[in-house]
Amino acid sequence: MDGTSGADYGAVMKGSYQVYFERARIPIAAVDGLGRIRESNPAFHAAMARTAEELGGILAEELLAPGEIDTQRPYWRMLAFGQLAVYRTRVRLVRGDGAVICARVSASVEHRADGLPWRAVAVLDEMSSVAPALGSLQGEVLRLVAAGASNAQIARRLYLTRQAVDYHLVRLRAKLGAESRSALAGRAFVLGLFVPGVWPPALHPPPAGTGAPE
Repeated sequence: MDGTSGADYGAVMKGSYQVYFERARIPIAAVDGLGRIRESNPAFHAAMARTAEELGGILAEELLAPGEIDTQRPYWRMLAFGQLAVYRTRVRLVRGDGAVICARVSASVEHRADGLPWRAVAVLDEMSSVAPALGSLQGEVLRLVAAGASNAQIARRLYLTRQAVDYHLVRLRAKLGAESRSALAGRAFVLGLFVPGVWPPALHPPPAGTGAPE
């Protein structure tokens, strides 16, 4: 945004915090005012299954899973313009090997003396694998469970028998690692399957090529 070169960003990171930056076990990336990744540490490379060369200069939003960009962009703009001091959220990210992970991102922006955004530093933690892809019918059952529907209501809404609903709930509990029906919605939110801040619950669209049979 201010014309600072990649070399200048590298020089900044090689200051007193460079040793910590390189050796930290927490994934860290520095992003410029245009949203491009300027520097990232080895832990970030490992988390995203990408090399420093593959990450350098790309738009940070390119790491987001489908459906995340439109949700996150307004908050990142507020952060860049100083309307938010720190932004924390859970997002789904696509690794270099195609796997989708869910992580909490904590980001803060440093500003120049004239108030313009200089760079953002983003830290990843609480990373976990996203649940296996769901079939369209399983997704609808899960969405209705999260919305508070009973088994009978789900059966009527989806034109299923009660036995079919029970079958899908058993499959969903196994896939998401939920111990009970009531835990299904919580597990789905933790795993990043639902779009945050939306009611009634809406599932993120699956990444290309990850559709699952029912």
